[in-house]
Amino acid sequence: MSEQTQSQAVLLEKRDATAIVRPQVKMMDDDQLKTLIRVIDEAAGADSAVKLVILDLSRVSIFPSLALGLLVQISRNCKARDQKLKLAALQPHIRRVFAVTRLDRVFQFADSVDGAIE
Repeated sequence: MSEQTQSQAVLLEKRDATAIVRPQVKMMDDDQLKTLIRVIDEAAGADSAVKLVILDLSRVSIFPSLALGLLVQISRNCKARDQKLKLAALQPHIRRVFAVTRLDRVFQFADSVDGAIE
């Protein structure tokens, strides 16, 4: 069962116990980040049956340092709700940012959304 909703530049798809969040922007600026947090919190809030949150970053090619900090916040929120957060389809240069900052030890990554679901 799949359900889709849209909020500005973020698409949300729910598949069973999985929420797939897809930013539709090239750069994650402050407004997009706030929208992203709101969409995830609404979709995967404490009363939700969601057990896995997948953030599909395939369209994002510019990822400022502020976005890294907010991703850590999203990760903590998910852990507090007993949910897993996986980052999917990152472009290679963005994936390297996670390696350089050692945040690759904090997050789980997948090559695609389907790979993250498995």
